[in-house]
Amino acid sequence: MNAFEKINIAILLATVSYIIAVNDLLSRMDYIEPTTRWVITVLTSVGLFRLLFVLFFWLVKRSDILLGLYHRERFLKGVWTYRYDVDGQEHLGIWRIGQDLTSISITGYGMDPSGRIDSHFRSISQMFEHQGVDEIMFSRTDSNSGDDHFAKSTLYIDARSRPNWFSGPTFMRVQSVLYGFEEAGSRHADLILRRVEGEMNEAEIVESLCGGAIM
Repeated sequence: MNAFEKINIAILLATVSYIIAVNDLLSRMDYIEPTTRWVITVLTSVGLFRLLFVLFFWLVKRSDILLGLYHRERFLKGVWTYRYDVDGQEHLGIWRIGQDLTSISITGYGMDPSGRIDSHFRSISQMFEHQGVDEIMFSRTDSNSGDDHFAKSTLYIDARSRPNWFSGPTFMRVQSVLYGFEEAGSRHADLILRRVEGEMNEAEIVESLCGGAIM
């Protein structure tokens, strides 16, 4: 049972408790006819059910703490940096991950060690589980050639890297396979991603990632 199903059950139980309480209260009022009691109970309980759902979504949407409690080890919202080597050449980059109750989106770009952007990408699917691991599809564009590629990335999220019970993981490894044009079938076998903590803006993140290189 996932978190959303648990929330559904909790709201349903609260609504059923309300129905029982209201019905008991109205049944003591002899001047209210049974049909009227039934109408009042149904209408108010439906309204309460919808109100609780709207309130829950509203609260979680505005609180990363509640969102972290909801998603737990799959709470990935934030800025992540990565690095990997291909034929001895280092590549760096940034993932910007947006997340709410039901969806996740990733945008970002890759850089060379000097901080020059060499590719940019965006997710084109939701994260899905396949054979026990999380995967997501990307559209990727090479900055030099303008060639478009697609990539399937497998995320190995380190659940034990959560610093506390309301935060998400801070470390994951990613394997990507590229599809399209000259890089078809290429594998980026070991991307190391770390969540950016603190209040640094993106320019400061890039400078830190590139070792102080001037953009």
